[in-house]
Amino acid sequence: MRETRRDVTGFRASAVRAKVLWGVCLSAALSACATPDTQPVPGKPQHHTASGFRNLYVQPKDIGFFGFMRMKHFGDDKWESYKNRGHLVPQRATDLRRITTPGAAPQVTWIGHATVLVQYSGINVLTDPILSPRASPLSFAGPKRATQPALALSELPAVDYVLISHNHYDSLDVATVRAIGNRATWFVPPGHVSWFAEQGVHNVVELDWWQSHQLPLLEVTATPVQHWSGRSLFDRYRALWSGWALRIRDFSVWFGGDTGYNDTQFKEIGARLGPFDLGIIPIGGYEPRWFMRDMHVNPEEAVRIHREVRARYSIGVHWGTFPLTAEPIDEPPKRLAAAAAALDDSDFVAVAIGETLAIESFRK
Repeated sequence: MRETRRDVTGFRASAVRAKVLWGVCLSAALSACATPDTQPVPGKPQHHTASGFRNLYVQPKDIGFFGFMRMKHFGDDKWESYKNRGHLVPQRATDLRRITTPGAAPQVTWIGHATVLVQYSGINVLTDPILSPRASPLSFAGPKRATQPALALSELPAVDYVLISHNHYDSLDVATVRAIGNRATWFVPPGHVSWFAEQGVHNVVELDWWQSHQLPLLEVTATPVQHWSGRSLFDRYRALWSGWALRIRDFSVWFGGDTGYNDTQFKEIGARLGPFDLGIIPIGGYEPRWFMRDMHVNPEEAVRIHREVRARYSIGVHWGTFPLTAEPIDEPPKRLAAAAAALDDSDFVAVAIGETLAIESFRK
């Protein structure tokens, strides 16, 4: 009995140490453990630096380890899991028949977080697919799903194309990447090809901001957004981050990935590539604002983006799945509804995980 108790105690201690290690790694990754290069390189686009990439309209804040710990554990805006207990995220039983035999109209299914299945004209596109239990480099620690994905890997239709916005663990999931593999074509910003090659995936197209790739029925264009990158303590800003403009025949989509707000880039996207039939725009991951403002929009800013990129209809994503930040997990759609109503705009909504929407009725 004593031996069993010692084993359990040792296991718990190991688990605690692992979680502490994960917390230190996450805090270091989120904080400015290595100051990013902010100087442009002559002869290259303005967002390129000698060591990687930069945002054009914000300078990274040196929050540091203690700033992260303040956000995580202290003050009225602290990030604690109890805030998400008892909060319900709407989920709907996925209509597999509708997904396997889609109709003539474009349709989208929210699988969870920023993972959306776009289907039209016999083409299946996934955005930032993560179907794993955790958004983490560790299988036993790190942010755990609060809601299950609407589709399992075995239930996915044959995926033709995947759009990756950046390399954070909640957007670039190694298990999902390996499962889909070379059966799909992956569109990524610069700095990701070697990582995919390490996973055995070589069917990868790398596009810098404003570059396009044209296929017979499809065109994909990388667009600027305001965010950052990094999968370890030492690779911050080494790979680029982007949104994606997708056109399948006569149907157009803008996927915002993960972004903060500025009053320039989204207007430019709308002017150069809009209007879009559909926007897929993040609405979660925004509290506390002193920590998250530059890199994560709140619902009110998301409505501005919806209007500035000239999306006719938008759905809100990047909420309800992983409790990554301090707001209650079910708050984003409530604030989105209030922000849209204040502008008399009923064309930007939050849907249930698993819900499939036909876009035909929203196209003009």
